[in-house]
Parts: sequence; C-alpha cells; structure tokens
Amino acid sequence: MSRASDGKKARRKKRQATQNSRWVPQEVVEQLSAIQDAVVADLAEFDERITERGWTFDEETSSDEVAAWFYEPSGAEVDDGLPVTSLWLDAAEDGAIVRVVFVGSTDSHEFGHDAFVEHLDAIEAYRAGDPVPEFG
Repeated sequence: MSRASDGKKARRKKRQATQNSRWVPQEVVEQLSAIQDAVVADLAEFDERITERGWTFDEETSSDEVAAWFYEPSGAEVDDGLPVTSLWLDAAEDGAIVRVVFVGSTDSHEFGHDAFVEHLDAIEAYRAGDPVPEFG
C-alpha cells in the first residue's frame, strides 16, 4: 500500500473512533426510551384516573414542562389565590410529585402518587373557606 493510502485509512479510523465516542450506546438509548415510555404511560393512567373523577386537563396552563388539571366543582369567586383547586406534575421530576393548590390559596401541597390517591377524596371535598385538610 502507498503512504497516501495508509494515511487515508489512519485518518478515517481516527475520525470513526472520535465519532463513535460521541454516540450514545444503543442500550442506553433503549433504557432512556423505556423510561420515557413508562413516564408517558403513567401520565396517561394518571390523567384517566382523575378525569373520570371530574378533573379537567388544563390545556392553557400545561406545557412541555408541566401538566396541569383543575377541579371545576371546587370553583368559587375568591379575592386571593386560585379560583379552583388545581394540581400539576412537573416533567423535570418525571411527574413523580403531585402538587395541589386549593381554591382560594396559593400554597402548594406536595404528594407522591400513592399519597395523592389516598387523600384524593379530601382534596376534592375541599371548598373555599373550609379549613385546609390535614395531611399526615
């Protein structure tokens, strides 16, 4: 082989090695895809569970970073705070924490999914002016 040919092969090998070092291994891509698919499936299940109970997905407030719902039966004219009990999930946390703000308030209450489901009846029963439920 000629020197030029050897040099060309060496440069190609170096270029491919550098390129391969920047690629995400296929198994990592598959793991990330599985996590994302699981998060989407969990979000769909969560949405189905609460919309069946009367919660409404808030398209106006929701974005790529946050998914929000509100509970219209709790709605009231209030001087301060939100006019309805609302909740949201943050994409940065993979939706693992449910944040709830009661009608007439700006204070956020954080729940894991199991705790949220456990307290859902009390959350939905709350109306403006009621004492805020105790979560313990």
